Amino acid sequence: MRIVSERHRFRGQIYRVGMNYCLDLPLEVSADLVGYPASRYVAVAGEAGGERFRTRLTPRGGGAFRLFLNGELRAAAGAGLGDTVEVELWLDEHSNEEALPDDLAAALAGVDGARAAFAAMTEAQRSGMVAYLARAKTASTRARYVGRIVDNVRDFITRCQRVMTPPDGRY
Repeated sequence: MRIVSERHRFRGQIYRVGMNYCLDLPLEVSADLVGYPASRYVAVAGEAGGERFRTRLTPRGGGAFRLFLNGELRAAAGAGLGDTVEVELWLDEHSNEEALPDDLAAALAGVDGARAAFAAMTEAQRSGMVAYLARAKTASTRARYVGRIVDNVRDFITRCQRVMTPPDGRY
């Protein structure tokens, strides 16, 4: 069950994970925004340093989540590594994802289970494939790219079936 407050304001200290800057959400904010059981990634909108943003919270373990802060947000907040920044977050009810192009949708519809498999992929995978398709400059290149994406989705279906099928073939 998800019980959601309208907005959450908190302060967090900026630290690095690899080359990425982030801050941890307080556990109570994580629980309120994410709900139980926790989703893997949660779309949120927010404001830091007067700069509005849309992103996804990333799990960090124990039911807590972290928020990655890009350079633009850190600059707007006038904050860097080790600084404490005030953040306001709320659930993002609008998807950042673009609509599926008609030619790709038609190609996926021609393969059993491809639309469902495409939907089961992460948003990053889906948007990466759509961006790849958008880079095609000619109709023939676009058709070739659509074919590659469909092949990638077929491979995804095969990998999923392999993972879900016990070695002896019985359930």
